[in-house]
Amino acid sequence: MATIKDIAETAGVSVSTASRALNNNPRISLKTRQRVRAIADQLGYQPNYNAQNLTRGESNMVGLVFPVTSDTAPANPFHIDLMRGISVALKPRHYEMVVAIAPTVADLLASVKSMVNQSKVHNFLVFYTVENDPVTSYLRQQGLNFVVIGHPTANHPDRYVDNDNVAAGQAATQHMLDNRQAHQPVFIQSAADWVYEHSRRLGYEACLEERGIKSHCWYYRPDGETITEFLAANPTIDSIICADDLLLVQVNSQLQSSGYPVACFNNSRLVGMLLRDNERIDMQPRKLGQAAVNLLFEPAKHHEIVEFKVYD
Repeated sequence: MATIKDIAETAGVSVSTASRALNNNPRISLKTRQRVRAIADQLGYQPNYNAQNLTRGESNMVGLVFPVTSDTAPANPFHIDLMRGISVALKPRHYEMVVAIAPTVADLLASVKSMVNQSKVHNFLVFYTVENDPVTSYLRQQGLNFVVIGHPTANHPDRYVDNDNVAAGQAATQHMLDNRQAHQPVFIQSAADWVYEHSRRLGYEACLEERGIKSHCWYYRPDGETITEFLAANPTIDSIICADDLLLVQVNSQLQSSGYPVACFNNSRLVGMLLRDNERIDMQPRKLGQAAVNLLFEPAKHHEIVEFKVYD
């Protein structure tokens, strides 16, 4: 593999001149810059972007911080699609991903601190928003560059990318009532009541209130009431709106036995195996991931909202 020294020798310049030319330093004449770059291309030179960044005191890595996740938890399809979008957006910037995922808040914070102190990671994408989060608190205290995916909490107006989840909840409910001839949908979500779930439920409730329909919500708890038991106790319910695809997978066998139409947020491949196109609300996680990277490297911009799609 060609080195900067090889380029300098071929071009008949010093190593420092070759380095400046490849970094487009205006102190080097345009003619020399063009000649050095042409030689670098001919020799198949691959710049060491990580070394370049380390000279500035940081690595060419972006830390991806997942929500607290148990060791036995299934992979979240939404997070996988986010990472695909992030990877695409990082490639032309010559940055790589490094992941922080842990079963406890303390372990997660320790992992992030290690990234900062040992690996010199100064840029982060945080895959969640919660009140009083020690990880984002640490990132703020250290003055690090980060973007959250989801709507930030009221106490901390962090930079963020998100969907309009309230509008998505309204659109999903309207679609169920108008296109699936439903009369009494129920909204199902996790007991954690994540910010995105809460917002989608608000949209669901607003749509039903406009039409004078009573709202119902069922919260998934591993050791709690099953959705089958809930539906049996509420016979007027005739359709399901599910907060996200991971939850749908967890309760799908029970929902299939009910025979009710289901609408689900996130258009992952996994959900595509369970539902038809017109039962999915695509939150476009790949575009969210790409938007998050773009925002991360545009410090003057505060947030971006990515559109969702409802398939008729």
